[in-house]
Parts: sequence; C-alpha cells; structure tokens
Amino acid sequence: MRSQRILTNEQLDEMATLRERGWSAPRIAAHFAGEGAPISKSTVYGQCKRIGADVPARLQHKTFQRRDPYWRAGQAVRPWSAEEDGMLLDLEQRGTRINAIARQLGRANSSVRGRLLTLARREARSEGTRL
Repeated sequence: MRSQRILTNEQLDEMATLRERGWSAPRIAAHFAGEGAPISKSTVYGQCKRIGADVPARLQHKTFQRRDPYWRAGQAVRPWSAEEDGMLLDLEQRGTRINAIARQLGRANSSVRGRLLTLARREARSEGTRL
C-alpha cells in the first residue's frame, strides 16, 4: 500500500524551482516545514532526484565512485561497481522490471530505483541538460 503524499504537485514544482536556484535540501525542508508540510532533507534529496531537479552547475560537486563498503545510519552500504552499473542499465534497457533487476543484482528495489536516477542525473549533467 502506498503512503499518502505530503506535498502537492504544486509544492513539488516549487521544490524543483528552489533546488534549481541553488537552495540546499535542509533549507528547502525548513521552508516546507514552515508552511505546515514537514519533510526531511533526505526526502527533499530523493524527490529532487526523482523529478530531475538539480542544483545549478556552479554548485555541483565532482562525483566519485566509492569502492569499499561503508556505514550510513547504522547500515552497511555496498557501493555499486561499474560492472553492476552496466548490468543495471542493460537490464533496464531490455525492459526488465525493477523487482527482477533487484533480485538479479542482490539489491533492494529502492536501491535499484535510486541508482537509475543517479545514473540519469550524471548523464544529464555530462550532456549539460536537465532531466
């Protein structure tokens, strides 16, 4: 069952505009909390990634690929390898469903979705376009 949305489509559009103006995720979260729609900065990051809202080029950091596992919020995180990225993109291009890709790669559905969005954002940045 899907949870009820906190933000309206209009608020998501506003979020995209603020992010593209260079607002940080914590600042955007505080903005919406002040309007009675409390959301976390991680939700802002995820929603901006999902809708293709990116910070201006002047604020973009160089991307890097972690190689070794690390801990985030008490959970072990296994970084994506170049080989896994290739497999992911190949399976997605073939029309394989997210849950089947996740099973094949030994990843969570949310991890697969997030990685696809990250790779799309990186490609858009390299082409100088918006998603």
